[in-house]
Amino acid sequence: MKMLYFLLFILSPLANAASIYEPAHTALKFNEWYITQLNQDRPPVLNPETMMNYVSSETIAAIKEMYSGDSNEKDMPDADMFIKSQDWDDDWNVITVLYSDFDAVCTNVYVAFGKKKDHVVADCLVQEKGKWKVRSATLIK
Repeated sequence: MKMLYFLLFILSPLANAASIYEPAHTALKFNEWYITQLNQDRPPVLNPETMMNYVSSETIAAIKEMYSGDSNEKDMPDADMFIKSQDWDDDWNVITVLYSDFDAVCTNVYVAFGKKKDHVVADCLVQEKGKWKVRSATLIK
């Protein structure tokens, strides 16, 4: 019995550590996938079903609504909603997670694109059915 308590004592911090890094891992995988899609001329926002593994259902519904109907009747974003840019550099497949923090709304993961890390967005991640997913992104610099 003492051995069981000892194992639980030792393993519980490791479980907590894994849960802390999970949003960062999800953000990294999402952005790697997203840039690959853009480089292959397959913008994911134009086919939101392709994003279901990475993006919250609430955000997917909002994307579908935004791109439904006549774009002349709606305000459309000037930049891509996840990379927060109209264009991207050739080296943006180099993606670095800088750090993360959390608040009452989401876990923010700060992601840098390119070798110089001069384009940074904060991905807001939430848990949906036990899986971390991107809700939105904000340009940092």
